[in-house]
Amino acid sequence: MQNRIPLLMLLLVIGSVSLILSLTLSLPNVFEWMLLITGVLLNIASAVGLMIIGVKRTRGS
Repeated sequence: MQNRIPLLMLLLVIGSVSLILSLTLSLPNVFEWMLLITGVLLNIASAVGLMIIGVKRTRGS
């Protein structure tokens, strides 16, 4: 479980950077939507994974 935390944090950072780039840069619509969708999916997946790890830690298992 401990070795997943850095990976999930990295996914969260990549997702956030992807969202920031898609919202601030003037890109073609296809690339903008790809960055938006990728950022949202990465952020959701990493946030859920980190929440699951946190719940397991607080329950003591």
